[in-house]
Amino acid sequence: MAKKKSKYLGVEPMTDKEFEVLTREIAGPRVDFHEPQCDPRYTERHDNPTPSGGDYSVAFYYDEDHNPCTREVAWYINIVEYTACGARINEHYGMTDRASCKDS
Repeated sequence: MAKKKSKYLGVEPMTDKEFEVLTREIAGPRVDFHEPQCDPRYTERHDNPTPSGGDYSVAFYYDEDHNPCTREVAWYINIVEYTACGARINEHYGMTDRASCKDS
């Protein structure tokens, strides 16, 4: 039996347009991203370039029971990096001094 030949040999010889067509065939239409809706009481946005190449970041603050809280009483922090269109590109998780002294 003859082996069916793939219609794509690889992505290296493709033009950007051919790659976009292939991607849409596999993944479907492009997704529109929206900026996250953040409660200013429990988050802090920084509109500066991020270490991973994002355009801005949002810090989310959580108490010892992992409920959203203000920065002043936070035990845990989740910093999310976004592109200008709102695509999430990286996250960083951390603990405050308050959390790291919990078992002491």
